[in-house]
Amino acid sequence: MKLSINGEPREMVFSTLGEWANAEFENSGVKGIAIAVNGCVIPNSKWSSYALQNDDKVLVVQAAQGG
Repeated sequence: MKLSINGEPREMVFSTLGEWANAEFENSGVKGIAIAVNGCVIPNSKWSSYALQNDDKVLVVQAAQGG
């Protein structure tokens, strides 16, 4: 399946947002991320059941401290 991740085209073999997020971030130590699919924020409690579709546009943002 083809997706756009933060504007970059990618080929995916994962069927759910949770599968992809676990593979992408599990060992990276990245925390405080939010994911939107096609402009709609998906709560992390729903990542494991959120089915990805061909041509979805995924945006990943990470919270940062500062001021």
